[in-house]
Amino acid sequence: MKANTYLPLFSGFYGSIWSEPCFDMEDEYYNIPKDMSFDDFVDWKSYYNDIAKKYCDFVEGSLSDFVSRIDFQSIESPKYYNFSNDSINCEIEFNDSLVDQYILDNYDEFSQYIRDKYTSRDGFISFYENDASNWLDGWKEDSHKVGSVLDFICINEEIEEPYFFEDMHISQYYLPEIEEYYLNDDCEI
Repeated sequence: MKANTYLPLFSGFYGSIWSEPCFDMEDEYYNIPKDMSFDDFVDWKSYYNDIAKKYCDFVEGSLSDFVSRIDFQSIESPKYYNFSNDSINCEIEFNDSLVDQYILDNYDEFSQYIRDKYTSRDGFISFYENDASNWLDGWKEDSHKVGSVLDFICINEEIEEPYFFEDMHISQYYLPEIEEYYLNDDCEI
């Protein structure tokens, strides 16, 4: 079965390690003016898109018992971050019968997850049912519910967000303009 949904596990860019990449020791190679920062020389859109694609691969591998494919589609960022964070939109191909069985085998934990995530409270009005038995009606046809069911599996299986991707460094996303501040012509950028 396929669904367009949000990527489970991803908590967003704002206020995360992804929004404040490590520029350690970069000042050894560049003489950036005091009124500027390295942030001014980063292609943030490419950086965030590449992180999102790697997240899709990570979640696909972590949920391989239930998911056969996750394809990145886009990043959705809220206008204001006081109510939500960024999300990664993707198409997920999953085995719905294995997911159904997993929910049945872990129903008490799933029920608690739904109550915790979808119960209205001060500052939050839920648009979804917080009763797991009612909540599961038509979950496979509701894009948000598909993402939430898979998010529950990630949490229940103690799959954690990755803190870095070894093959990515912020310097790969520098804009060409940074070259005018480069200190040493003998080294490669």
